[in-house]
Amino acid sequence: MIVFPAIDILDGKAVRLRQGRLDAVTVYNEDPVDQAERFMRAGADWIHVVDLDGAVLGDPKNIRIVQDIASLGVNVQTGGGIRNMNTIDRMFAAGVKRVVLGTAIVKEPELVREACRIYPDIVAAVDAREGKVAIEGWAEGTDRTAVELVLALQGLGVKRVAYTDIGRDGMQTGLNYGAYRALTTHVSLPIIASGGVSALTDIRELALLGPQIEGVIVGRALYEGSFTLMEALRAARAEGI
Repeated sequence: MIVFPAIDILDGKAVRLRQGRLDAVTVYNEDPVDQAERFMRAGADWIHVVDLDGAVLGDPKNIRIVQDIASLGVNVQTGGGIRNMNTIDRMFAAGVKRVVLGTAIVKEPELVREACRIYPDIVAAVDAREGKVAIEGWAEGTDRTAVELVLALQGLGVKRVAYTDIGRDGMQTGLNYGAYRALTTHVSLPIIASGGVSALTDIRELALLGPQIEGVIVGRALYEGSFTLMEALRAARAEGI
């Protein structure tokens, strides 16, 4: 199982939010590239980078920083405000390995279909609050459940899903295992878990859900020192994945 340390970029800094709220920001590093280097030294093969400015404004504002992180030689999975083909092209040209689409998976299904036709490494970010999908930087709710959306995305050619429980994101309250069980029961795509990791037991228990859980995104727990990235990597490997 892949452990994705998270770098969320806001105003050029590495931050974490609570439940996606821009009025609940903690700055952890003034330099996201330096933070990426720290994660690499700790053993990271992948880093999950989110352009929070882009997620809110609908257009990425930190592509240069994302490119600088990718130039370090680490695998970068990135999203935030990516809502047209030109931006997708720019992201892959910047050296990222995977592009994450969020709002577009609801509002621009044909864009998703076209992106998946051209690029195999598109990730659909399914973010839900109380079981219902949210978009536009989590500010706008919808009536669709996560399972309903993922089933539709399979038909568009999506090969991978990152699921976030918004209510748990940045809260270190533990993962919503029920949501992941529901997804693995109804869909066959690889799933990346996000939101609420607070202890190494969360990573171990997530791995027990099976190989369909491809990875886990970890943010605040690493920054706050609940455990180290090296410990998280060992916890993931301990399950034989």
